[in-house]
Amino acid sequence: MIPTLLGLSLTVSAVEAEAKKLPASEARSVPLPPPREPPAWDRANEIGNGGVVPEGPEATGVKPSEPKQLVEATATVWALAGSRSWTGCSNVAAEAGKQLSGYGEEVNNYRENHHWGIQAGECPNAPEVLTMAARSELLRRFDLPEGLDGETDLSLLESSVSESRAQAIAWIDDAQTELQRRRDPRRLGLEYWRGRALLSSGDLVGARAALERALRRASVEGWKLRRLLALVELYEGNLEAALVLANRAFLDSPSSDRLGSYYVLALVLDRAGDQGGARRRMGIALDRDDGRHMRVLETAMPLHERLYLRAYARTVRRESSSALRLWDAYLARPEPEAPERRLAERHQTALQPLPSNLGGPAHANEGAAASQSGNKKSSVKKATSKKATKKATKTKTSAKVRRKVRAGSKLVTARRRRPA
Repeated sequence: MIPTLLGLSLTVSAVEAEAKKLPASEARSVPLPPPREPPAWDRANEIGNGGVVPEGPEATGVKPSEPKQLVEATATVWALAGSRSWTGCSNVAAEAGKQLSGYGEEVNNYRENHHWGIQAGECPNAPEVLTMAARSELLRRFDLPEGLDGETDLSLLESSVSESRAQAIAWIDDAQTELQRRRDPRRLGLEYWRGRALLSSGDLVGARAALERALRRASVEGWKLRRLLALVELYEGNLEAALVLANRAFLDSPSSDRLGSYYVLALVLDRAGDQGGARRRMGIALDRDDGRHMRVLETAMPLHERLYLRAYARTVRRESSSALRLWDAYLARPEPEAPERRLAERHQTALQPLPSNLGGPAHANEGAAASQSGNKKSSVKKATSKKATKKATKTKTSAKVRRKVRAGSKLVTARRRRPA
């Protein structure tokens, strides 16, 4: 058995060696066998006409069937409302509800047709989405122009803010209508946002009514409502009520959102005449704030009150150049009344540099005042010199007397010691 296997192995190895010696040109390709037809190929070929597509029913003489008339679909209520799928809007409403539950407020950099505005258009029957769209619109950032002064045109900024507030109020109205239609007892803070929109538009009566309704219903944190009500009372001139509300909002607000209450309390104390308390609280707020809390408060203020807040903050910071420009811009507005104008002028005068003696007097009475002050100083100097002379004379006299007394005492002592 073993010799047989050895012989077979030698034969195979010899054949392989001979195959390796053949040149490539003499090598022949072995044709492959044709592929087998799949089962039932004849039947499939017959059904498919051998792969030939017929020209149509006309080629076989068969007339085409008449098209059937479709039954007109009945428009549903949701189709008439223009809403999309219920699942999509419910998910968006759930996300909006989560964001509305937090009390934190942040200014955003949204432009027109922002995310929540688009969602409100696609889900017009979701009150949470409409409320979130109104909130995002009211917290949009509208920055004041750089280098603002009394000659800067603010009409474009005013129109943009006015359009934004009108859109927010429209969304609030739609959300309240949908809640009433559903008989939903939730408030979603709509009266708070309505009051905020009306306050920033300058409608103090409407803002007061909306904020007081929200305070009675307790739909939002009380310190938020009292903070804005303090601004309403301040702008209407009710300083006592404004001071009470500002203090209550300051005490009730959490530490994470207390800087806004610092600003409001500082403005109330400034109008009330407590300049020391106002500057101290404004300084504390400016030192701890990175600008976020002031921008949030500005979204609830009319334009001229925003200018006052910015100007007073720069005044406390002793940034005279920018503060003077902002006071000029505030005084150029038509809204401030006489008391507010006088207060702004006092702040502005305190920032102006003191006049120097070079170049003559800065105003008509400066020379006379300077001469009077010089005469007073000279008279004071003369009186002081006379007193000093009298004092020096008395000192010299007393020294002479002391010397004489000492000399007399020595003479007496010497006589007593002299022997008899």
